[in-house]
Amino acid sequence: MKKLLKLVMMSALCLGLGFVLTGCGSSNPYSSYDLSEYITLPDYDAYETTTPEVNITDEDVEKEIAARLEKAKTTEKITEGTVAEGDTVTISFKGELADGTKDENMNSDGYDLKLGSGGMIDGFEAGLYGATIGEEVTLNLTFPDPYQPNEAYSGKDVIFKVTVLSKNVDVIPELNEEFVKANSDYQTVDEYRVAVAKELEQAKYDEQLYNLKYDLYSKLVGETEVLKYPEKQVKKQGKELKESYEQMAKSSGVEWEDYLSGTLKVDQETFDEKIEEYAKELVKQEMIIYAVADKEGLTVTDEEYDTYLNSMLESSGFKDEAAFKEYTGMSLKKYAKKYKMDRDLLLTKELDVIYERLTAEESE
Repeated sequence: MKKLLKLVMMSALCLGLGFVLTGCGSSNPYSSYDLSEYITLPDYDAYETTTPEVNITDEDVEKEIAARLEKAKTTEKITEGTVAEGDTVTISFKGELADGTKDENMNSDGYDLKLGSGGMIDGFEAGLYGATIGEEVTLNLTFPDPYQPNEAYSGKDVIFKVTVLSKNVDVIPELNEEFVKANSDYQTVDEYRVAVAKELEQAKYDEQLYNLKYDLYSKLVGETEVLKYPEKQVKKQGKELKESYEQMAKSSGVEWEDYLSGTLKVDQETFDEKIEEYAKELVKQEMIIYAVADKEGLTVTDEEYDTYLNSMLESSGFKDEAAFKEYTGMSLKKYAKKYKMDRDLLLTKELDVIYERLTAEESE
């Protein structure tokens, strides 16, 4: 899911220690605060922005269709022709040391191998380049010294008799009515091309719109003056951030000191400083969100919240809530509460209002 809430802090947390934004909270943890005592918002109504400009070419459409055809490809095994480096083949082989020693571990009736991958000893795969499927090839080779899988073979000469049984061939479907009907709601190739163009146009429009709104939010955050921080909220956020990383270390089976030095590559003092820095940044951004909501008279209704969560579930690719719970270990609403989805939705509404007002003024 591509959430509109892409806080500046998230970008900051990707630097240095690689922190992630987490948190557990109520609908508005700042409801008892007079936020005008803590931050001063800039005049965001004076900001300038633009509207998306999308131009989809025939080349864009054909490239997208080619990608969809590639994604729909199937693999078939063929038993005729020759093989070359890069082919994935199925082979049978029998090996025997030069002194006559035989071992079942040197035999296979059906082994899948990508030629050139280096999965076999030197000379084995190269010896099959150009081989005809179905014909036996004799390979006179030498095991490496040392040979880790079986030290008894180290440096010894070996003879392999190998037969390529088949090779895999990718079959990319043609763009025709059969493909269109099977992979879309359309009936003809022309209809499909038009639909793909519209989908590309919408996707590019949405991406540009997202970036324009994110730029507005980044500017809003950058120009907001913090008069003072609510210490209670800073400590709370810092505690949650620390606990999230302690849990990561525990889940990795790594002692905290080793996690700090090995994974995060910092000492405890630097870690604590970063935590406080990021906690303050998170608190700043949350104060901005709720201050703007108060200024604009915006709230999130239960109906909007439910619709938002259902949309999130659908766009995340989960079949239903049961699948979501199995993957995340918690219900959708519990997950949404833990990660403050109501805050995300509130920010989305704010940016919609601000952007629409700015572009309406631009049009006028």
